[in-house]
Amino acid sequence: MDETNATRGEQGSMQSLEQTLAAGEGIGRELNAVTSVMRGRAGTLERKSVQRAAVGEPKRLLEGVPVAIKDVIDVAGIPTTMGSNVSSGPDPSTSAPVVSLLEKAGALPVVKTNCQEYSYGILGDESAFGRVINPIDPTLCTGGSSSGSAALVAAGVVPLALGTDTAGSVRVPAACQGVIGFKPTFGMVPVEGVFPLSPSFDTVGLFARDLPLLTAAFAVISGNGSGSIPTGSSPAKAPTVDLSLLNPTDESSADVQTWVERHLGDSAIASITSENTDHLTELIERGIDYYDIVRRYEAYVLHKQFLDDQGEKYQPGVWAKILSGQNITEAEYQSNVVALEELRATAESFFDDVDFIITPAMGGDVLAWDELGSDSAATFMRYSLPFNVLGWPAVTLPIGAVVGESHSCMAAGAKPTEAAKQAKPESVQIVGPPRSDEKLLAFVSGL
Repeated sequence: MDETNATRGEQGSMQSLEQTLAAGEGIGRELNAVTSVMRGRAGTLERKSVQRAAVGEPKRLLEGVPVAIKDVIDVAGIPTTMGSNVSSGPDPSTSAPVVSLLEKAGALPVVKTNCQEYSYGILGDESAFGRVINPIDPTLCTGGSSSGSAALVAAGVVPLALGTDTAGSVRVPAACQGVIGFKPTFGMVPVEGVFPLSPSFDTVGLFARDLPLLTAAFAVISGNGSGSIPTGSSPAKAPTVDLSLLNPTDESSADVQTWVERHLGDSAIASITSENTDHLTELIERGIDYYDIVRRYEAYVLHKQFLDDQGEKYQPGVWAKILSGQNITEAEYQSNVVALEELRATAESFFDDVDFIITPAMGGDVLAWDELGSDSAATFMRYSLPFNVLGWPAVTLPIGAVVGESHSCMAAGAKPTEAAKQAKPESVQIVGPPRSDEKLLAFVSGL
């Protein structure tokens, strides 16, 4: 063990926090990823952590881990901006339960992060604060809506960040910026104190570059205090992995297929099937129709209180999306909610013969900002959205040429090299049965 780390006391610990806060105020601001630096709150929590250690209290699961919080999630006494000029009410007097759980486990919330306005958009292109800058390559789209949280993890400012995911808003920015993104099973993590986009699909998710840390954080925010870290050991039976959504004519599918062959082809931990294309496609097509109605109705109902007085303060594209739900009737909405619940209940049988599904993280490559077109949002969400509809847990995992060099350069305040800028991030998505989140994370850790 390094003597410096082993003997580090209050001064060293506080210096580490100070470095993180300085990075948030420096690199975080340069990336346009930070809306608030929570210096006072983090310092108070850090002092309590040091006091615990001084009296021999056992170390908590996330002791001293800095975490960034997407700015739709309440932290007491800190403005929740939603990435918007619209006023949604006074600053919160209490923190969201998910934040309180992290703090109780020893984590140190250090910054709030810039995001797509009110989480309404997968590209990350509309915020009152402007776009977040992708630390891998400033010309590349960050993805959204949780773009700032992904950027701070990608740049090495923080090891852990919270986001929200309604149609891919954790997994897509994670894929665009080369980090791990995790969307838990719908309903597994509390969403009180989190401004909703569409409550029928909203989840709180996590970003990290270290899977054991992400797994520990999930144990905390889901209320599983054990926080067991996956070991990657072989399961009792070899799991069956489904590749039915891979399209051999699609380049992103081809990259995933190559990765699967490299990691699973000769492995005893998995058997592979591609025989469920029709079944999965039918589930997805039905679900997307329900999603469209339910999401547009719920978003409009949430925002119609601001229609008369603050409509002009919204970003134009976001306001257009909100208004697209104004003519959906309550009866139409309710019938789609019932159909959605029935679909989720019956779809679980898919996992009777399958343990995990592997897909691309996105449809196609990460695009540059100037390459985005009218169909880009649908392409980005092609593989993430279906699993919000179904409510199943999903992880996006970087594969191939994820540009570690640019991460370290940005963390040091330098610019990515030309070689780093040319290598676009690639990711794979791994999906598990509902309420099997720990099993999914353990499987991923063994890959």
